[in-house]
Amino acid sequence: MRRILTFLLPLALMLPVSCSKDISPQQTENPGDEEHTLTVLIRTSSPKTKAYNTSDLTLTDGVQRLDLYIFHQTATDDDRHVTIAPDESGTTEFKIKEKRGERVGIIAFANLDADTAALLEGHSLDDFDDDYNMPCPIVWTANNFDFDRIPMVGARDAYFTGDSTVEIELRRLMWRIDIGSIVYDPEDENLKGKEVYVKNIAITNIGNHFNPTKSNSIGHFYTWYLFFGNGEYTGSSTGAFGGIDDGFRFYTNAPKNWSQAGTWNPGGPGILNQDYPRTVNNNWKVAKGVLNIDATGKYLTATCHTYDIANGEGHLATAGVTNAQSLTVGKSLYGFMGRGCFSVYSAVSTYNDQVQYPKLVIELVINGVSKFYPVCITYPQPNTVYQVEKITIKGDGSDYSNFIEQKFYATYSISVKDWDELEVNNIDVGVDPVTGQPVGGQQS
Repeated sequence: MRRILTFLLPLALMLPVSCSKDISPQQTENPGDEEHTLTVLIRTSSPKTKAYNTSDLTLTDGVQRLDLYIFHQTATDDDRHVTIAPDESGTTEFKIKEKRGERVGIIAFANLDADTAALLEGHSLDDFDDDYNMPCPIVWTANNFDFDRIPMVGARDAYFTGDSTVEIELRRLMWRIDIGSIVYDPEDENLKGKEVYVKNIAITNIGNHFNPTKSNSIGHFYTWYLFFGNGEYTGSSTGAFGGIDDGFRFYTNAPKNWSQAGTWNPGGPGILNQDYPRTVNNNWKVAKGVLNIDATGKYLTATCHTYDIANGEGHLATAGVTNAQSLTVGKSLYGFMGRGCFSVYSAVSTYNDQVQYPKLVIELVINGVSKFYPVCITYPQPNTVYQVEKITIKGDGSDYSNFIEQKFYATYSISVKDWDELEVNNIDVGVDPVTGQPVGGQQS
């Protein structure tokens, strides 16, 4: 299947400062100790990307809430959490006063649910970094998303050797795929002239948790490694979705008691004290003909678009017509930077070797039979909109929604062997009347 994609990254919106939030100086044993002021400028990204012809969904997003987690290299007892209202200009100013010689690291989260922000409060950097026990996860389906309220992250560190200013850029913890159209133009003569409908377009196998950081060191607060890991790959040979040639090789290790189809209770305050799925729209090792869409509410809208075929929706190709035909889609689908793909992989595999990583899945109904077209989402990038102009159907689909079944073949050489000959000179027969055992039993 040939894919034509346009890769866009939103630009940072550099707007004038018009809001100032202050923290009062920390109490010290010696009030005469020299203090310095750090001015933090928190900037949000421009939300000016839109899907093709999308009119039924508000796609512009901004910052509705800011939560700052401030960590000290020396005075760790002064670590604290502050919630502030963002300035409408797109840049919010925040001031911190500390003693000379201190070093602080500031993590900014935008648009967290209040219960998630409370869960993170009071945790150490070691807790933030613990992706095995996950004491403070950011759970996507725990109200950490809406179409105008996408979770964002950013961080900076600073030394207090004098008054200074630092900037924090926020990046979204999500990626988005905008689909323009689907074209039915098969090369296989057996597929031409069929009646074809689009039934579903979905993002599957989405990890539902994001660990706050990948490091417990303030020394990593100046780089995006803190959140997204190393930017380790270059060159188009990596097979990254969208053909980008550099970015983050994002990964999240499997937490304790991990299972692809499992659930867990984060044990946090409010809505976090309930079971949440490990994976949204899990399609790993499901049966033939099954596309498992288990997201609900706004998460269903964000990850899947379904056409009502019974009422004529999704009509892609008319029976008897052999030239190319198309359907305008104009929809946006979202993925979360949860446990996802951290290696190059193929959609073609055996059933037991299929991978658990995210896919873009197109389900067609061809002459009444469902066929699936899974597309690998390799190295999805945060804060990125993938604008897919069109998806062209060129060949047969798969019976499975998560992989394309690998076919094997063997070459056989068949011949007929001559009869073997074995001479038998004599066979003793008869039974001893007393013992009932065969007499002789010898063949010669």
